[in-house]
Amino acid sequence: MKHQKHTIHTIAAKLAQNGILLALAAAFSFLESLVPLPYGIRLGLSGIITLYGIFILTPADAAAILLLKSLFVFITRGFSAGLLSLSGGMLSLFGMLLLAKLGASLLMTSSMGGLLHNLGQMLTAMLLTGSGGLSFLLPILTISGILAGSITAWIFHLLLQWLPEPFLPARSPQHKTMKGST
Repeated sequence: MKHQKHTIHTIAAKLAQNGILLALAAAFSFLESLVPLPYGIRLGLSGIITLYGIFILTPADAAAILLLKSLFVFITRGFSAGLLSLSGGMLSLFGMLLLAKLGASLLMTSSMGGLLHNLGQMLTAMLLTGSGGLSFLLPILTISGILAGSITAWIFHLLLQWLPEPFLPARSPQHKTMKGST
């Protein structure tokens, strides 16, 4: 009975934690939509939550939060925006998970995540429109994706310095090496 109580407590704590992270990711996503930037460029602030999922929690947590954030985008901004969020987010997540597993730095992982996010969205937009006419945006979105990913890595690195230890469970040796790098 004691084990069952501990398991229920652990599940409830994990759900609460991921719910808070989802709310933060959704809030960042919504706030970004209020900042008018050209060519669909976004700041990528919800990527901070994805980095937290990848480096501090588990890949499954990161994927669940990302999927639910895309659902939020779908509900609040429509089918196309939701699909763009999902495609960019999933390509970015898989790429960042691979780079993190290979031991890439936080900066490299996040920069490539920003690039892959934009590429995933560009490919989806081309499929939705049935046209390659948007390809002229690739150089702009490549640079902005890398820049946004770099800024996101920097902000995440700063947050790691301020977060109390209970929010930084060292789940892998990767966390220890990532904590000191940018």
